[in-house]
Amino acid sequence: MQSVLAITISLLSVLSPVLAVPASGEHPALVARTPGNVYVCTGSNWQNTCEVLTLGTSGTCTPLPSAYNGHIGSAGPDAGAICRLFANGDCTGSGLAILTNPGESNLYNYNGGQDAGHAAHYISCRTCTACT
Repeated sequence: MQSVLAITISLLSVLSPVLAVPASGEHPALVARTPGNVYVCTGSNWQNTCEVLTLGTSGTCTPLPSAYNGHIGSAGPDAGAICRLFANGDCTGSGLAILTNPGESNLYNYNGGQDAGHAAHYISCRTCTACT
């Protein structure tokens, strides 16, 4: 009797992950995404406090939320967008850093040593069809 119970438990433990998989086409957690989101972290290499900012791709100059204002260690936009970090509130010029997907993992040491992460206070994103 114990061996039948042990076999039944073994079979259930093997089959339960298979039984839990939704049928084809049923993926409620998957949502089609359009460019306009940027994943930001206060630490380099996608560490510390992280969040997805929904900015759109209109080019609007947007102040960074207080947790990330002057504290962007790593950031990356969705594919199809290009974003720039700025120190100034009018988002003019070439910016501190240019972000394309998958992003930059260390904005505190960006492009040969520039500390774009501590200088960044604003962000602006646009649609980019030629971004890789």
